[in-house]
Amino acid sequence: MADSRSDYRDGRFEAPRQYLALSRTGHASSSEDERPRSRYESRRTRTRATRSHQQAFEGPPRARSPLSSEESDDDPGPRRFKSQRPLSPPRTVRRHEEVREVRRDSRWEEDDDEIDRQSLHLYHRERERDRRSGREKNPERAVVKDRGTRRKNPSHVESSDELHLDESDEDPEPARDFRFVDGGPPPPFPSSASEHSRFETPPELDRGLAPPERTNRPPPAPSAPIEIRRRSTNVRELPYRSSPLSRSPGMAEVPKPSPSKHEAQLLTGSPGNFSQRVGTPLEMPPGSWQPSSSHRGSVVGDRQHQYRPLDESFIRLIRILPERKTMLRCELVHVSLRKPPRYVAISYAWGDAGDTRKIELEGSLVPISVSLHGALTALRQKSESVMVWADALSIDQSNDDEKTQQIQLMPSIFASADSVAVWLGPEKDDSTQAIGLLCDLASHGSPGLKLADAVSSSATRRALQAVVPLFQRDYWKRLWVVQEIFNAKDITVYCGPTKVSWDVYQDASMTFRSERHLLERHIRVGNGRYGPTTDQFTYPQVLVSGGPASLPNLRPIVEHTEEPLLEILRACRRKLASDPKDKLFGVLGILPQKVRNEFRADYSLSLKEIYTEIVDYILKTTEKLDVICDAIHFPVHTSSANLPSFVPDWSHIPQSASMSHWDAYGFRASGDTRAICRFLDDRLNKLEISAIDLGTVKVRGSAVGTLCTCDDFILAFLQWRALLLQTMEHESDKGKIAAEQHFAKALCLGQVLPQWERPKEWLAVCYHLFASMLQTNLPYVPLDQDLLRFLDMDVDIPHSEHEVFLDKNFGSRMMGRCFFRTEEGRIGMGSGFMAPDDVVVVPLGCSTPILLRETGTRGEYRFVGDVYIHGYMEGKAVHKWRNGDAELKKYVLV
Repeated sequence: MADSRSDYRDGRFEAPRQYLALSRTGHASSSEDERPRSRYESRRTRTRATRSHQQAFEGPPRARSPLSSEESDDDPGPRRFKSQRPLSPPRTVRRHEEVREVRRDSRWEEDDDEIDRQSLHLYHRERERDRRSGREKNPERAVVKDRGTRRKNPSHVESSDELHLDESDEDPEPARDFRFVDGGPPPPFPSSASEHSRFETPPELDRGLAPPERTNRPPPAPSAPIEIRRRSTNVRELPYRSSPLSRSPGMAEVPKPSPSKHEAQLLTGSPGNFSQRVGTPLEMPPGSWQPSSSHRGSVVGDRQHQYRPLDESFIRLIRILPERKTMLRCELVHVSLRKPPRYVAISYAWGDAGDTRKIELEGSLVPISVSLHGALTALRQKSESVMVWADALSIDQSNDDEKTQQIQLMPSIFASADSVAVWLGPEKDDSTQAIGLLCDLASHGSPGLKLADAVSSSATRRALQAVVPLFQRDYWKRLWVVQEIFNAKDITVYCGPTKVSWDVYQDASMTFRSERHLLERHIRVGNGRYGPTTDQFTYPQVLVSGGPASLPNLRPIVEHTEEPLLEILRACRRKLASDPKDKLFGVLGILPQKVRNEFRADYSLSLKEIYTEIVDYILKTTEKLDVICDAIHFPVHTSSANLPSFVPDWSHIPQSASMSHWDAYGFRASGDTRAICRFLDDRLNKLEISAIDLGTVKVRGSAVGTLCTCDDFILAFLQWRALLLQTMEHESDKGKIAAEQHFAKALCLGQVLPQWERPKEWLAVCYHLFASMLQTNLPYVPLDQDLLRFLDMDVDIPHSEHEVFLDKNFGSRMMGRCFFRTEEGRIGMGSGFMAPDDVVVVPLGCSTPILLRETGTRGEYRFVGDVYIHGYMEGKAVHKWRNGDAELKKYVLV
């Protein structure tokens, strides 16, 4: 009897609490628990263990994610008990571990309630076995009394009513029974402890009796979920339904919706993980629920719109329903382009993709860009529906195959429309006043006089200033606009509340161009009347080159050029596209049908494949090498496309252009020769060309940038001239004069005005302008005797026009280039990317000489850029080659 009391005092049969704590921690008792302990030592041990348990479980319980795979046996999770007991005896521990090993591979899953009942049942079964085997001397003292009673022994085992979580601040929600899919042996213990649920000890166990054997039950219907009620943890509970593919055989089906973005971060557990397969409330921040986006669609809304596939030669039109409410209501209609109904094609700039407004599209709330929302609102009618076409809604933007098909139909879409609606955006920056001025300039009468009045009158000066931001809107910079305007039959321009014809904008723009000198004389930034523009251009430049004038006139190129692809790409190079592949795909609608058939708007191709294919096509169809001159490498820029040096990066917008442009200079450096070239590999990374050698670069001047002022041109002129004079120290006076005349022609790329055709006259004009501007802008820079002599000359150019004349005839051609002289004494100007020892050659079939730089040790060269060589721009090198005075060599470009 004393021994049994000692056992109870030592806590060897304090089963439920310490047993459950052990089942959750998975730790066995230390070796100190196996040795006999005195009453004082046992009591001290219990006190220390109770305090450590209370500290370990201090704090509010936290919700455990049912989807986490990071749980382990060493992570019991925070719990808070009203009372704690020391650890269970080692014999019980060993028995518990044996049961866990036997049941570890079982397929059955249970809730923590059932696990706790299994642990309690195991304890009573062991007690009953000990009592029958006679190992317990006084078993009656260990029998649990009726529910709610306590033993007289101080070390009694508390009833299950006392063994529960502290939930005084929680909802008193009764527990529900966990329903098994099938009967059979008890399920395995979980790999880690999850959130505790309140449970009640069955009466059979409370009286110390063995529970009846579990009977097999038929499995429930697949749609019947298992209901698990847990303590409230202030977490929003969501219903779950597991996928049939994610369940193991025999496991319970738990309803679960498609995982949101927040849930997807937790879906990392294996299919066999207990906490993943048993649905418990998931903790999610308020408002973080997002709909599933697994289905394809171009937009995501409260209910994502699903596009129906389009048949061949079919398009989607948007029916804008009559105005009944503030929100736009639209429908999609499939129509054939062979017999389309009357509709309006919308031409607009997409704008910021993150700035959206919602419309109702066939029952779905769909967000669209603010720009498109404004266009649809402007076209909506009060009493009747309107049929329109807009690319963002009419094309499934997530379907590359459909985009490829619809891009091929773009010319027909805009050509078949009754009219094209140009949407410039909402009213801002006094745009309504600006449009009023445009209408006034385009009306009957003398536009020049009206513009002069507008410039000089303070009443209309504000309206003229408002034209500048109107001509700088994003719409004019968009690449796709070019072909939309090109193929349109009739155009109406919408801007805020205004609606005017396209002809008004075009006529006003022509007036600005014809009166450019008037604008340059009267409009100057900094005179107190006109502030700076949003970019680097002046007010006159924006009025002359912005707005409708920024859209290139491509009709002459298409009608009079045999192979217009290169010239169209050059003309549209400064236009913007969100996808660099659209630099080609966006101009296909302008090209003739025979050229369009050679290129497919396939967005699955890489950028390198698309741009290299352009070079291959142009080389084969034109037998000219001019296309490689558009690979402009100064200013230096980087590209992720990893293009060969001879392939132009059309996504890059340089501030300078190649000298082989069809209407720029008319150079014919290679005469009437055809290009002799071929690709050396299937990937088109190496191009072999035949060219005539003109020597190597000896000296080069400083490069002029692309965003320059008149002072930059003046300083470059001084440095280049000093470098030229330095290289002519040992030459005769006649040779120096000839070199300076060649230098003056090189500064303007040989574009001498007819009235100064003689070299001496052009030299006088060139030196006089630079000396005059140097004395005006940089008066403290001294002039040498020669420049002072040219300063006093009369060149028949008004002093007030010196800066404009210099910028137009010299400065614009110096940008992005630098002066150089070859070992043979030839003078020229070329790409600012050049360096000493670069090779100057004239390729057969190329309009200009080019610079090559040897790279590596295998005789391969990198393309540097095109150059101007005085005296060799009209076929002189080819003439010398044919006479045997020059050598034709092969160069491999990489």
